[in-house]
Amino acid sequence: MLAEQGADARSLGIREAAKAAGLDGVIVTSDESIAYLTGFRPMQLERLFAVVVTEAGGSVVVPALDVGQLTDAPPSLERVSYTAASDGMAELVAALGGVRSVGVEEDHIVFARAKALEQQGISLAPAGALVFALRARKSADEIEKIRRACGVIEDALRQVFAELRPGDVEWEVNARVESRLREQGATDTHALILFGENAANPHGQPGPRELRNGDVVCADLSACIDGYWGDLTRCATVGPPTEWARRAWEVVREAQAAAIEACRVGVTAREVDLAQRTLVEAASELGQCLHGAGHAIGLAIHEPPFLVPRIETPLEEGMVLTIEPGLYQPGIGGIRLEDDVVVGVDGPQILSTISLDLVELSSS
Repeated sequence: MLAEQGADARSLGIREAAKAAGLDGVIVTSDESIAYLTGFRPMQLERLFAVVVTEAGGSVVVPALDVGQLTDAPPSLERVSYTAASDGMAELVAALGGVRSVGVEEDHIVFARAKALEQQGISLAPAGALVFALRARKSADEIEKIRRACGVIEDALRQVFAELRPGDVEWEVNARVESRLREQGATDTHALILFGENAANPHGQPGPRELRNGDVVCADLSACIDGYWGDLTRCATVGPPTEWARRAWEVVREAQAAAIEACRVGVTAREVDLAQRTLVEAASELGQCLHGAGHAIGLAIHEPPFLVPRIETPLEEGMVLTIEPGLYQPGIGGIRLEDDVVVGVDGPQILSTISLDLVELSSS
């Protein structure tokens, strides 16, 4: 397993990667990357938050009202705060210490701020991949946090399946589950429990649909605990499964097993997707293959590498991936199975323990 990564070591990793890329420094602005370097997850509204890493050192730039939340940030990061009289840009430029070639998280930095930096003579380059390359390989402590999140989600899945009955309403069920996850320490949650034909839309919104006899239930729960996300999906039927539900579940279960087995060091993201896609697309009479095999997970619920046909990124030890093949039949329902999997030196390791079984709910 990978060694622990202290906050100072993480800043050093970015410093070394920036130097190798020919950059004088890096500005990190996304919530998750700031948390990765400081232990502080900001509330991103209109105010600037940033971590600056240069060869000379590093700084964390925050509004004055947030300085008190930096207790876990490493001492090597200088605290730079600004008042409401500033937009933070002058302080950010000063923290760069005169460096001119700077990497930024190009998918996150606000356009106006990027232009303001360029007007100060600072040359910007994309560095999102540089930052993610470091975040992708989870330490043993990070993996245990994801495992803990999975455990809380497992308990919620068992409870919801034990309680679901015909007449229950989608949005009420989802609200109850999110509340329970927060009671167990989740700082952020996403419950997506869909009934019947609604489950044919993988990202459908829970609504007033009532649960009926014969329905398929697709329950996708995710929760962020101690900064790290877990994400699991299981399915059930109200009463005995229909022939479609049984066959679709068997195909998806086999596809998930194949994709998990492919989660090995050196295998590319697209090869993991192909392992499940070959099986799911061969069962087109049962439904559509609407998405890839999954994605990485950690400080964010969706992180690269994404397990889709166009991504050639090779897997590395310590990556944590969701593996979630599915089959979706419009007007009938959807079956998806999802687990969080560590890419280990000796092969894949599943972080959850809850059964993959197609649960049969009471019909009365």
